Amino acid sequence: MNIRTIRVAVSLLLAFTGFSQQNDGLKPLRLVHFRDSAQADIWMDETPVTYTDFEIYVRAGGMKNAYWYYDSYHKPDQPVTGVSWHHAVDYCNWRSVCEGLETAYEITAETDYWGYPVYRLKPGVSGYRLPLSSEFTYAALAGKMGNSYPWGKVFNEALTNMDSDRGHQQTEWWRLAPVKSQYKNEFGLYNICGNNWHWCSDWNRANRTMRLRGGSWGAIDSVYLSSAYGSQCSPGSYNYDIGFRCVRPVNGSPAEIKRDTLAAYAFYKGYVSLQKTALSDFYGEDFKWRLTAFLADNFPDCINFRMKVDEQEIIGPQEMAELMINVCRRNNVNPLFLASIMISESGFGTVSFPRWFNNPMAYHWQNKLMVKGLPVYEAMPGKRNRKYKNLEAGFEAFCKGIRRDLYYKAAKTNLDAFHLIYVGYRADEWMLTLSRVYHDVAGVRFEPQFPQKDAGKFIYADWSALK
Repeated sequence: MNIRTIRVAVSLLLAFTGFSQQNDGLKPLRLVHFRDSAQADIWMDETPVTYTDFEIYVRAGGMKNAYWYYDSYHKPDQPVTGVSWHHAVDYCNWRSVCEGLETAYEITAETDYWGYPVYRLKPGVSGYRLPLSSEFTYAALAGKMGNSYPWGKVFNEALTNMDSDRGHQQTEWWRLAPVKSQYKNEFGLYNICGNNWHWCSDWNRANRTMRLRGGSWGAIDSVYLSSAYGSQCSPGSYNYDIGFRCVRPVNGSPAEIKRDTLAAYAFYKGYVSLQKTALSDFYGEDFKWRLTAFLADNFPDCINFRMKVDEQEIIGPQEMAELMINVCRRNNVNPLFLASIMISESGFGTVSFPRWFNNPMAYHWQNKLMVKGLPVYEAMPGKRNRKYKNLEAGFEAFCKGIRRDLYYKAAKTNLDAFHLIYVGYRADEWMLTLSRVYHDVAGVRFEPQFPQKDAGKFIYADWSALK
């Protein structure tokens, strides 16, 4: 089906906020018009929301995404990732208000499995929303439902961004790619396959996760970029490779923008409540099932759930949780701390560069960026990187490493001070992610400045003896 028209959708917004293209380099979002499988007329963003687009939202008062200060992600023409489903929904509602449209989502009194508020999609409204997974698939294939990819039935590595070399990408891109460097389909939509997952508006897994479509740069096989494949993630979560684009029905036109309407907009500020019952036993059955559910709901595309890596056979979320608990129990380390590091460093093995360079496993695929040489199995000689034959060996090494005296000393204060020693520089996104994991899985506050001292009680099981 041919594109009917493309038009500028946010010129009124740019005029209101005072951000000129000439002075700030901001370009208005463009919408592509097509008719879906139900013969409904829809506008869809030409590209995923980029940092250029998202910057307008942030300047107006919106919350920054998790990787806002991460230079390798925060590039004007790259898709915004590190946004939860709730964050993306807030952007949709704000954008609707800016254009004088009715907001598509309303908050309810309900909470989801992980304790986050549930937003309801209002039917038949004119405002922006996230696409349904069926709409996304139809749009991605430009209506040609017999195809597997936007360009046809056969995968073409040159047309998308994925981890094709299992360790480094043989392309001009590193991690995310500029949105318009990706394939443009027959509807005129860019970046609709690979590069970043897209949040969708419909639930999956018994109303515990939201659907994701499109595949990402972390895909280890072309099957994960096909139209038949979909992933999912809990709505309160985010990752290095999850972004979004907006759609809205073609019905009516934007009304005049009023300053008092915009001034009254209440932006989303992130999670605010804890689970009703906080966990304290990090080796018990309740914790094991909670961690299992968290891994299954948030990281279904973890590389260890999908393929054998060296001597590590494919493993499931429950086996992963049990392994972490058993290794950490032997070393008096909190298994949630180990899980948090894996999540904050590598999206729990879902994205390529962090997956094999700076997580506790240091996977051994060729890494040309490792200035100290390729990883080796033997003990660290000082000039080589370390790799591990399986997860247990890697987790064991991590636990022993985290029990060094310099970490004990740092853990006597707060997480902020501890992370400066552990990471070696200020990494707000690292602390943000770690705090969210403790919040979601255990229902406890472990934040940069809370508690003010004894951060070690959330890291070491024998903290009282170490103080």
